Amino acid sequence: MSLSVLRHPDFDRTKYGPSTVNIHAGEPRDAYGALVPPIYQTSTFYFDSTDDAVKACDDYAESFAYSRITNPSNDYFEKKIAAAEHGLGAVSYASGMGAVAGAIFMSVRAGDHALFCKAKYSGTEDITRDFLPRFGVDVGTFDPQNLETLKDGIKDNTKLIYVESPANPTMVMADIAAISAIAHEHGIKVGVDNTFATPYNTNPLDLGADWVVQSVTKYIGGHGDLLGGAIISNDEGFLRDCRLGTLMHFGAVMAPQIAFLATRGLKTLAVRMKQYNTNALQIAQYLEQHPKIDIVRYPFLPSNPQYELAKRQMRGGGGMLSFDVKGGLEAGKTFINHLKLCTLAVSLGDTETLVEQAAAMTHTMIPREVREAAGITDGMIRMSVGLEDPEDIIADLDQALAVV
Repeated sequence: MSLSVLRHPDFDRTKYGPSTVNIHAGEPRDAYGALVPPIYQTSTFYFDSTDDAVKACDDYAESFAYSRITNPSNDYFEKKIAAAEHGLGAVSYASGMGAVAGAIFMSVRAGDHALFCKAKYSGTEDITRDFLPRFGVDVGTFDPQNLETLKDGIKDNTKLIYVESPANPTMVMADIAAISAIAHEHGIKVGVDNTFATPYNTNPLDLGADWVVQSVTKYIGGHGDLLGGAIISNDEGFLRDCRLGTLMHFGAVMAPQIAFLATRGLKTLAVRMKQYNTNALQIAQYLEQHPKIDIVRYPFLPSNPQYELAKRQMRGGGGMLSFDVKGGLEAGKTFINHLKLCTLAVSLGDTETLVEQAAAMTHTMIPREVREAAGITDGMIRMSVGLEDPEDIIADLDQALAVV
């Protein structure tokens, strides 16, 4: 399936850097010479003959027949996100959770066992604690910082190992190469949520993962104005199953306007991530030396126990960090309520700096004992560092901490 003749038919992503790949990979040659492809705002597609219609409907995954399955705007985005993640293909979904659920439910079935990292996004936690057991899937957890817990957790019927790296909101890293090696020894697939790191900082497929999910809502879109998700893999059969399975039948379909915006965001991902990496490290270093901060969690701080892994696996530390204000939950509330420039909001990867209290907001539905076992403290503040001048954000943090 293809939009049209590609503008760069022999483009080899392995020869170029991430910015060049994000801009040039999968670019179609428009019939009218438009530099930016149009939005294909259509629910269905016409055919020139019944033979063409039969052929298209016989293989929805390889034709444009109905936009619940394929659409040229989505196809354009999927080619670009696949190239960015170093995959052969991708399937776009209406949200990050659409992609997460879509990939997980295509990887396991009743009677299977799956292992998940302890700390993870609350929506993923809900799937593991509630929905998978409803459908007869046995679920376990492991600590990515101790791979013996992974080895001990593997069963004869384990079919999937799933990690976030860095994890939301603890920032715990997973050694994707080591985990993939262990998994593949047992014939187990590995899925990685790469939302925090982004394909600019980490490429899990190169490290052995079988599939990757992205919440396109976050850094890929980059401007807080869309919802989207994507599954990326080198396994074309798995991607086909996702498209004709969870996408087609669950209906979590990315709209063509969203695909257009997500593609636009992807083209500037590398330059934005460079700035996020710089800003977040500077802010993490400031927080680490502040007397009113108990702990700062950021991959590229030398004090991070996983610092060497972070440097080996990531191009930069990313834009996410978490920290605890001394005094716990109430002290954290006081701090947040006195911020003037930083914005109290859920989500992440926006141009402006966002802060939230994980235990009281994004992870509030998770039982306390599960949160604590995952390392999510009551006073933990998750910070999505924005693209403002870092000195201005530091000044805002400083004046708010002075009140605590």
